[in-house]
Amino acid sequence: MPTGTLIPMNRPNRLLEKARGCLADMEAFLSEPSAAVGVLLDALPHADTELILKSLPLLGYAGRERVLWPLFRLMLEASKDEQVCRMAAVQLGLAASLSFDPSALKSALLENLNHPAPSVRSNCAIALGWEGNRSAVKSLMARMSDPNHSVRDAVIAALSSIGDVHVFDMLTARLQTGTIDEQRSILLNIWRFAEHTTRAEAVYLGCLETLSPDLRLDALSGLAMVPLSTAILDSYLQLLNDTDQRIRRQVMENISGAETIDNERLKDRLYVLLADKDVQIRQTAIRLLAKR
Repeated sequence: MPTGTLIPMNRPNRLLEKARGCLADMEAFLSEPSAAVGVLLDALPHADTELILKSLPLLGYAGRERVLWPLFRLMLEASKDEQVCRMAAVQLGLAASLSFDPSALKSALLENLNHPAPSVRSNCAIALGWEGNRSAVKSLMARMSDPNHSVRDAVIAALSSIGDVHVFDMLTARLQTGTIDEQRSILLNIWRFAEHTTRAEAVYLGCLETLSPDLRLDALSGLAMVPLSTAILDSYLQLLNDTDQRIRRQVMENISGAETIDNERLKDRLYVLLADKDVQIRQTAIRLLAKR
């Protein structure tokens, strides 16, 4: 080949370069999302894990009908990284919620809730968990007794995201009768009931008084996702006197994740915690006081 002759780039490499260009320029993506989605979809079969993970949130956000089946196939592809399949499931649910008619996809997802592979059942449950997808509730409920723990967790997360009030009542009732694993999963997910935040807060605060120490940690983790209220802050202040340092640590983590709190009682308590026997709590107290 003569010196200086350019070697033509093969088609997969051209597609990958275009996809990387789309991901590098969000303004261009948002100005022409339809064209950008087309580029990302064309590159998807040739992309590595890193590029796929960067592409998936944009496909879910802007893709609608065009991305449903590509994401569905990606989610089911056994050779793909587990993180890719789960992310594809999450973004598939988002794209389906924005689509005009996801009924065919919904049927395929419901059918695969009975797939022999637990990972497929789990990802299909996650994909079905978009807000308002009430027609999937019955089928998801049937998988509450799935033999695989990860599937049961995915089902509870999906049911919580759908947001049906009857599901909320059923799940919170099972906090009294369910297994430890089921209770833990419910506590970590009921904050997802976007229309029932006040009720979720009340459940969490009530549980903190009755649960075992391990489950109290899960309740606090879930409560961190609920907007901070006066009642929650009062509970945190009380729990900062708890003898279990794990509880105190989790409360401090929750407070750290909230917006700046202007409360003199909290300020006074933080000064006391500067002498706490747990070094992690002392360090968090210093950081919180520095933010005030």
